[in-house]
Amino acid sequence: MVLPMNFDSTLAESIGFKAYLFTHELPKFAVRSMLAGMFLTIITAFAAVAATSVEAQLPGFGKYVFAPIFATALYIIIVLGAELATGNMMYATYGTITGRVPGFKAFFAVVVCTLFNLLGVLITAYFITKTTAFDTVTAENFLYGATAGKLAKDPAHLFLEGIFANAVVNIGILMAVQAGKDFSAKLIAIVLVIPSFAAMGYEHSIASFVIFSLSGYGIGPEHFEGFTLANGLSNWLFVWLGNYVGGGLIMGGVYAWLNRGVSPLRSFPIGHKTV
Repeated sequence: MVLPMNFDSTLAESIGFKAYLFTHELPKFAVRSMLAGMFLTIITAFAAVAATSVEAQLPGFGKYVFAPIFATALYIIIVLGAELATGNMMYATYGTITGRVPGFKAFFAVVVCTLFNLLGVLITAYFITKTTAFDTVTAENFLYGATAGKLAKDPAHLFLEGIFANAVVNIGILMAVQAGKDFSAKLIAIVLVIPSFAAMGYEHSIASFVIFSLSGYGIGPEHFEGFTLANGLSNWLFVWLGNYVGGGLIMGGVYAWLNRGVSPLRSFPIGHKTV
């Protein structure tokens, strides 16, 4: 019989390292969070440029190019040890339920990570939009449609799509964790899973930082209906809360419960029958 996967030992090491950084090496935790924002912005910008080119030739297919390129950002973040808030929602909840990290401290770490993700995004997006790739950004650009689509959604859709988006993200993270040091397996797991939420237009709070920042700097808020600070913050908040439910409560909470008290090395009594 093949026993079910138990993530406890692998997640415990990551949770311990993240908790140590946040408690004793906060500047390093902050820089790792900024790096996650930088990596995500660079890859998203590339994905948007590629999707724009495809969309011009094959209308409707741009998102299917954007999604797999965008997915590689998570692979880079995991392999290079950056801190992504939406992934840390899962780690924080798992660590709290298993008694490894106090609840408030875990939640505060996610908030701090989010803020430094944003800082990394803002800095990177500003300079990327000054490069030649963004010299001729117009309303036909893939970014324009992505931004307008986000601004048009109501809070209920933002919250619900945020749940699904981060559930998918953390499915990819858990699969990558189980791949250990097999980096090819990590890449395959992420590229197979993550494009599903990106292609369907589900909402990821840090990716929204990137899309809004690239559009704001590269196109200009005046070209969008409702592109204001208040609307942007409201949009982001509902997505962030949905992300916490999907990645934290559902993926982190459920797997903490599933793995509680279960050892993958536990022997069954002689004569025990399994189905």
